[in-house]
Amino acid sequence: MKVMLLALLLVTGLMVNAEVLFEDDFSDGNADGWLEWSSGYAANAQYNVINEEYVLSNSGTGWLPAASHNGDQSGTMSTANYSIVAQITPVNCFRAGILVRGYLPSFRGYLCVIIPSQNYFGISRLTSEGPQPITSINMSLYHNQTYWIRFQVEGTSLSGRIWQGTLEDEPASWQLTCSNSQYAEAGRIGCFCCNFGSDDKALLNVRYDNISVSSITTNLDSSTWASIKSSSI
Repeated sequence: MKVMLLALLLVTGLMVNAEVLFEDDFSDGNADGWLEWSSGYAANAQYNVINEEYVLSNSGTGWLPAASHNGDQSGTMSTANYSIVAQITPVNCFRAGILVRGYLPSFRGYLCVIIPSQNYFGISRLTSEGPQPITSINMSLYHNQTYWIRFQVEGTSLSGRIWQGTLEDEPASWQLTCSNSQYAEAGRIGCFCCNFGSDDKALLNVRYDNISVSSITTNLDSSTWASIKSSSI
């Protein structure tokens, strides 16, 4: 199944006239190359590859985040315009999604997230005061179900879509579209999730898999293409 999914990722990238910058399906049992947030609010966060999935978790009281990011060129993206697709399973969380043009823990970048408890799918900008919504829609969402999310940034345009099933079931149309010019640098792509705890200890647990990032231009120098793992594409 992993091999088939990876092949679909590569074929999809070619179909949209894009070059795959990197991908990770975690089938090698590790998350080498990922930069994991483990300070400040995320001091207790844990990052593990379990059953070929990247599991982000945390526990305690207050705001409980976990985030891990990377880029195709020394930990940063080589272009500010790219498309990322990932499978996300929100087991225990308030918010879970994808970070683009991001830097953590400096709270910069854009998020495409789901909030299952609020049937919320939206795009936000990340700030020191937390995620600030830009656009969103309401739809039926559930914990313990797996969703594909694609998030694309091109100039000031931000687009997102979500679906279930296989990669081939991806909708033809964007469900979220908006414009924002706050973050123009390439930044990093990543996984971002959080939960909230009060008097009782809360748990955060979100699973990520089959992450693939492709360029949406055709003029990149091939010397900048790389994989999160050691081999180039």
